[in-house]
Amino acid sequence: MDVGKRLDPNARLGLRLTLIVAAFALIAIPFAFLLLEVVFKGPLTRRDQQVADELNRYNLREDDGVELARLVTHLGSTVMLIAVVVAATVWLAVLHRRRRQALFLVVTATLGLVLNNVVKALVGRTRPHFEHGGATALGSSFPSGHAMNSTIVYGCLLVIIWPRLRTTGARVVALALTAALVLAIATSRVLLTVHYVSDVVAGIVLGTAFVFASAAAFTAWRHEGGHLPAEIEAAPVLGEPDVDDVRS
Repeated sequence: MDVGKRLDPNARLGLRLTLIVAAFALIAIPFAFLLLEVVFKGPLTRRDQQVADELNRYNLREDDGVELARLVTHLGSTVMLIAVVVAATVWLAVLHRRRRQALFLVVTATLGLVLNNVVKALVGRTRPHFEHGGATALGSSFPSGHAMNSTIVYGCLLVIIWPRLRTTGARVVALALTAALVLAIATSRVLLTVHYVSDVVAGIVLGTAFVFASAAAFTAWRHEGGHLPAEIEAAPVLGEPDVDDVRS
């Protein structure tokens, strides 16, 4: 078997395999490492605590950064992400008849939220706690829900618009802006000392893997539905409106 061809995004089944391999690599290597460090309280957790202690001392002296972090962190809140998903779903399904893309967004965001809560419950890591702290949050700490869910929602939107971006420059800008937004939200959680660094890194890694896996699943669904040719040129849940959506 020609592995190179199987991983070629322009070849039959190639994109699905590329996405699955990428998702597996993210979960098996960086996320597994972070998970083991947290579960067995490895050296990384001690560094996590050191960073949290330093930031908490800084926040008690200077509150300007805290206020900015509070503003940024709202962009990754559950309320904000639900609003983004609802607005994007209406825009896709109602205004442009892109129902498969809308379903991709809703299903991925919903299952991602469930997965985050399940992992949090299983790991049970407590959040940073200080006798004199500036911010508090409920629930377990690993992985960060803001970081993971923001990665999933904004990552799905990037996937949806990707084929519409016809130039390399436009795609680079879209990718950079999405990455900057997710990193800003994740950083705000650390600056507010409601999460450790490893929490937000794990959230981004697991969220990215989940978007890849979901995109691969929706690619398979489109092919198996028989509405599209076997070969595809771009991201699976993007492109022109589905045949069945246009006819409905």
